[in-house]
Amino acid sequence: MSRARVLLGALLLAGCSGATLPAPSVVSVSPPERQASTSGPVTVTLDAVLPTVADHGTNTVVVDDRLTLTIGPRPFGPSRWADAGVITDFLPSVLPEGSYDVTVVLGDGRMATATDALHITAGDWPVGYTVGMIGDQTSNVPFGVTLRAQGAPDAGFTGTVFLSVPGATVVPSVSGPFSGNLRVETITVTVDHPGQYHLEVMDLDGRPGRSLDFHVAQ
Repeated sequence: MSRARVLLGALLLAGCSGATLPAPSVVSVSPPERQASTSGPVTVTLDAVLPTVADHGTNTVVVDDRLTLTIGPRPFGPSRWADAGVITDFLPSVLPEGSYDVTVVLGDGRMATATDALHITAGDWPVGYTVGMIGDQTSNVPFGVTLRAQGAPDAGFTGTVFLSVPGATVVPSVSGPFSGNLRVETITVTVDHPGQYHLEVMDLDGRPGRSLDFHVAQ
């Protein structure tokens, strides 16, 4: 049976009678623990009866599949019910050491919280980062940049870093995962006026990196 128990008979009964639907639940979080300096997929399994509205004139039932899922303060997963409630999303290394609640809120306001469902342990961080040479660029046009972790742990750095360009906007603001202490990231820098800029890199532990200046034209 699907974890979103949207069997038509039960939904019609609840929707038409005004019966109170049961609260959703967070069934599991996998993995339940990981290091602060790592990143990767996390799977949250949910169980819920989704709210519905019956239109007797057209003999149809509309399911309200809106969903808000958070891990600690961070939004996680899609904004709609998907994959029978088994939600897998990439979680970057942005959560400090500690334990985090996982909370689900459905479209009608029913909610559930799994307390301390994800535990983040102390990280094993590189010493710093280097940024490859960046040539002249044009505002709002994507380009690639090579990031390297220096003095990384023996197992290699598999986390993510924060990206910023002082005086400009950079997308994304968090890199994808490193592999073999290397990350080739595609970024877009948007500026209000042409000039010299630089890319700054910093991980959750405050270990930095910086590019040489590069020119951005409009």
